[in-house]
Amino acid sequence: MNHLSHPLSGSGIQMHLLTAPETVTADKAILLSFKPVRRAGSGGPVTLVPQHEAAFHLIVLNEALTWFRHLHPVLQADGSYTVRVTFPAAGNYLLYADYQPEGALPVVDKIALQVSGNSQHLVAAGSEKLTATTGDFTISIDLSAPLYTGASLHLPFRIEREGKQLHAGALSPYLGAVAHLILIHRDDKDFLHIHPQAGTDVPVVAHTQFEKAGNYRIWIQFNVDGTVYTADFTLDVKDAVHGTPVQQHIHHHG
Repeated sequence: MNHLSHPLSGSGIQMHLLTAPETVTADKAILLSFKPVRRAGSGGPVTLVPQHEAAFHLIVLNEALTWFRHLHPVLQADGSYTVRVTFPAAGNYLLYADYQPEGALPVVDKIALQVSGNSQHLVAAGSEKLTATTGDFTISIDLSAPLYTGASLHLPFRIEREGKQLHAGALSPYLGAVAHLILIHRDDKDFLHIHPQAGTDVPVVAHTQFEKAGNYRIWIQFNVDGTVYTADFTLDVKDAVHGTPVQQHIHHHG
């Protein structure tokens, strides 16, 4: 089955997806084969430029935004990139292909994928959730004020292990950064990939700006002693038109 991507940028490149087997079924390993092609149908093969130690970052989510994977498809001899995924349940899934063609700006393509099989009752993430646990870590987003649209904001992440605060030096680089953050708007599924910085009072600080109000799902990934941990949160961003935005004079780092 050939799935055509929907580019989230103005690039002349888009990603084609083939699945094997053709019918994607839950609880079975599925080979996903991606190939970047030129939308005009002209020109030679598309070469991808590595960014953050990988040529292709693939984010896979279920529609409820409760199941998350960050994968790196591997380049094959025919110019395609492949990876195997086992989907946990039937339903609609979103695949975000994050890559940079040679000589072009970075691209994020969104591909919808339907999975058949046994379904599960999934409850979408709702109210704000600022604390999460993974392994023996407790991670908190240290907000000093509500989040508003239009303001340059910073999101400090406090990471504790057995009640002790970790500092940035305790984190090993993950794909060339202190941590990685993925943000998805719950309603329109807009995608944002952030590479945060090491903080002084907290180990990780992300700088960003929200253009629209609503709930955002957020996943942080960090490396401690060679193991990558993933924790998820839900942020509630208010509309500055109907509130009082908190202006923080911090430069935006997308």
